[in-house]
Amino acid sequence: MYSKFLTSFNPAFLAKLALSATVAILCAPVFAQAPHPVDAAEQQRVDAMVKQMTLQQKLDYIGGTGFGVRAVPSAGIPALDMSDGPFGTRSNSGFPSTTYGAGINTAASWDPALAARVGAGIGRDARARGVHFMLGPGVNIYRSPRNGRNFEYFGEDPFLSGQIAVGYITGMQEQGVSATVKHYLGNNSEFLRHDSDTEIDERTLREIYLPAFEAAVKQGHVSSVMDSYNLINGQHATQNS
Repeated sequence: MYSKFLTSFNPAFLAKLALSATVAILCAPVFAQAPHPVDAAEQQRVDAMVKQMTLQQKLDYIGGTGFGVRAVPSAGIPALDMSDGPFGTRSNSGFPSTTYGAGINTAASWDPALAARVGAGIGRDARARGVHFMLGPGVNIYRSPRNGRNFEYFGEDPFLSGQIAVGYITGMQEQGVSATVKHYLGNNSEFLRHDSDTEIDERTLREIYLPAFEAAVKQGHVSSVMDSYNLINGQHATQNS
């Protein structure tokens, strides 16, 4: 599908694009994890896979699919399936799954162990349905009562939100299913969230909005992070290194 599109660019640009795709592939499995030594054998295996891929395959891979990542059979890379959301495994296949309580209910228990049981239950359902990534938990902080998705999140306290998220993530990932903490960052309103700019000063950012994400990464070792659509102080999260 990209062939006509690619002919409008010169070879130098395509080379840079291929390099960017390669970097994205190398970083994809570990971008959310706390710093740790890179296993040499694992790095060699990834390098070998990437070398086998054509430019078209790299573009297809990082482009993804609806709720999934394309397989690259020639490089030994399997397809990955995702499911939403935080309360249970949503599927278009018609198979039923358990719906758990809303995030605010789980947080109201003040019990990370209970959150771990919820995460484990969802993880088992996901694994039974061939799902590799669950798109949860959501840890955006309650800042406006008009946010239509407040019920998904873990409340207005950064510490409590983080600890409930750690329990949820740990329980899920112990089932062999990757959790995805979201929406990074400042996605505290659904109204115009694709176009709005959340303005946050440095202290507020670090004391209120970041702690739950930090706990998810450093304590929960969450496998992936979903970015938000909104701008944060004039920049998208994905464009700010």
